Amino acid sequence: MYVNPYQNLNGGSWIKTNFHTHSGTGAGTCGKNPLDAVIPVYREAGYGALCISNHDLYTDTASFSDEKMFMIDGVEYSAESHMLTIGVKRSYRDLPHQQAIDATNKDGGFSILCHPNWIRKEYWKWSDIDELKGFAGVEVVNLLVARLSGSAIAADTWDHILTGGRLKWGFGNDDFHIFTDAARSWTMIYSQTRDYNGIKKAVDTGALYASTGLELESLVLDGKTVCVKAKYPVDTYVDTFTYRFFKENGVLVKETTGTSAEYTLTDEMYVRCEVIGENGAMMFCQPVYDDERMSYEK
Repeated sequence: MYVNPYQNLNGGSWIKTNFHTHSGTGAGTCGKNPLDAVIPVYREAGYGALCISNHDLYTDTASFSDEKMFMIDGVEYSAESHMLTIGVKRSYRDLPHQQAIDATNKDGGFSILCHPNWIRKEYWKWSDIDELKGFAGVEVVNLLVARLSGSAIAADTWDHILTGGRLKWGFGNDDFHIFTDAARSWTMIYSQTRDYNGIKKAVDTGALYASTGLELESLVLDGKTVCVKAKYPVDTYVDTFTYRFFKENGVLVKETTGTSAEYTLTDEMYVRCEVIGENGAMMFCQPVYDDERMSYEK
């Protein structure tokens, strides 16, 4: 049976979130600006949740939560290939990747593999990813990489994982280091509550999407037909976008331009949709998937 992660969203709200933020709070933070300068930038940019995830260093930011934006605990694990450990209050740097993921899950958190194509294709080697279990997903877009080296988009790595029958989610993050990195790529999360528990429950079910400037108006599965409609977050008459549908192995099965788009499933393991706006803004939706051939490892 095909499953749509967005099919029954009700009673909650979308929260604009960045899990990957560095701010100068000590050695190894990799951030050049203090917390009281960085956090207000995200609050004013309309974010509802933010994580300061410094390299192998926990930063307590609870006092910065307010009615507009709440802070999430987290640390960037930086031993060899990087990953975010979200919802935790300690570093797991001394552990191998799998043990760090397991410890994160045990502590009530979740892990995201960072910038899979930073510096080179397969910064995160696919063979290494194939050996890991229990992580939540990957940064399908991290625009810091665009000003450094490599590819900011990692849909190839995401499709490799999905094609293996492993249901992992695509996230968007800034990887903020300097002010020009702010509010460029993010994750929209449909949460029932404005707290970490709500975020975690949404991540467990895939009620999220990655964006660089577009919003999801709707993604509906009607029988075997996937119907997608995007919009800009501002009030504008512009409502035409390019919709691209991909199946296993990253094969493009349909590309169309219009105010919405449809794709009828045949025997695909999964189909995911990317949307592109006139200004280049993108949105990466989670896959509609066959639950008999794909499973989410908790």
